[in-house]
Amino acid sequence: MSIIGHFRRDGDGFTGRIATLGLDATLRLTPAHRVSAKGPDFIALVGDATEVGAAWKAGDTSGALLNIKLDDPTWAEPVNARLMASEDGAFPLTWIRRSDPPEKPAAPPPSD
Repeated sequence: MSIIGHFRRDGDGFTGRIATLGLDATLRLTPAHRVSAKGPDFIALVGDATEVGAAWKAGDTSGALLNIKLDDPTWAEPVNARLMASEDGAFPLTWIRRSDPPEKPAAPPPSD
């Protein structure tokens, strides 16, 4: 996992900066108005209102606060990341590379 940004609490959300070789953007995570139990807890925004993703509260023991999915029409696929817990108040955002499921072996030909 690579750290691609750092965030700080900002009221009831988070504000931070993502910086990679091809991206440098300020991102805000603001509370979402959930319409279902599986809906996101936060909406990811760039600027005043450009929605670029969503975040869900982490329910595992990985040390993550939020699981985040970011997307953009210019990207080949969405970016998955985790906002990790931190004691100093600067929460690191770690990029999670998608791993393809292992290929299933070819089925044997049917026997006649």
